[in-house]
Amino acid sequence: MDVMSDDALGLVLERVDSHISLIRAAALCRRWRHAIADAGFLRRYRSLHAPTVAGYYHNGARTDDGPVFVPSSPSVVDARHFSLDFLPGGAGPWTVCDSRGSLLLMFRKGTDCTGDHAFRFPNTLVCDPLTRSYTMVPPLADFDSSCYFWANFLIDGDIDIAGGCIGMFNFRVLCMFSRSGVMHVAVFTLSSSWSDKNIGHIEPMLQYPDFLGHAGGSHYMYVDGNILIKLDGSTGDFTSSVLPAIEDWDQRSDCFVAEGRDGKPRICTMFNSTMNMFARLDGGEWALEKSVLLSEATTGLPGYHPSFFSRGQYILAWGTGFVTLYPYFTADWQYSINLETMEAELAKGDMGQMVYCCEVPWPPALHACLDR
Repeated sequence: MDVMSDDALGLVLERVDSHISLIRAAALCRRWRHAIADAGFLRRYRSLHAPTVAGYYHNGARTDDGPVFVPSSPSVVDARHFSLDFLPGGAGPWTVCDSRGSLLLMFRKGTDCTGDHAFRFPNTLVCDPLTRSYTMVPPLADFDSSCYFWANFLIDGDIDIAGGCIGMFNFRVLCMFSRSGVMHVAVFTLSSSWSDKNIGHIEPMLQYPDFLGHAGGSHYMYVDGNILIKLDGSTGDFTSSVLPAIEDWDQRSDCFVAEGRDGKPRICTMFNSTMNMFARLDGGEWALEKSVLLSEATTGLPGYHPSFFSRGQYILAWGTGFVTLYPYFTADWQYSINLETMEAELAKGDMGQMVYCCEVPWPPALHACLDR
């Protein structure tokens, strides 16, 4: 490698398969560390490789210990490094409500957006588990008794010279709230605190949205009239599309958006014991991709009984490539459907309703060791 030019070395290192492998390569020698720490190299590498997923957080429904971290590869990722015990009061009082990159957006329990609490702004923070750092997000200054809180989301900041889009120095929080029945959006940044965002083109549609889930870096919500609203997690912009009329979308309590194994969104609907899954075509329209009769897919699973499907199924949790359900009248029998194969298996455990991805931070922290 000593006879290889810097340009050739850069081309070789750009082909390292993952961020974790890249960090290991940087530990081998000083020359490699300098090459990898170069902002231009990091920017090119980020454009060629998808982020490395460290694991997933979920808000377990039956624990007071706070969110649980499940590593994507236990042999590679040490879950202890992703503990949230550094948060104010420890991890127990906090709930994950969004994630982006290596950051988590969290509410303090008892101040979230349910019931009467929706009339006040929740205690909110953004944290980076690996660096054990957090920033409290102040409430909106003009959030008064005429306001109703809907949701907060993590949004990318400006791209840095290394190609990083979000970190503790440049994250944004987007807040949806209504004032006197009219939807408003405000954006928080570290440099300017809260500022209003113009949503005039979409505001008439955003009355009483139902939040369906997140996929592919965006959030999705449904409003009356077969309208699907997309919030782009990179830009913070809203767009809309029309859903196909073959479904009764107004029965949206049994509708959710999950991410497929290809990283693209899927809309899933439940009616009795049938689950339909829709994908977006290249032209932008949504079309039925797959359908599964759950009573047939689960036949043969331990504990199965035909009576479980005499009524509908309850959606317990969903995440990348899966959904977990159980029959309305027997919560003890839980099963998961693989959204790629539509095959069923017994659920592995309580994962709460939503699963939140946590990526390895970018850029990697290499600069501290450049002189060695």
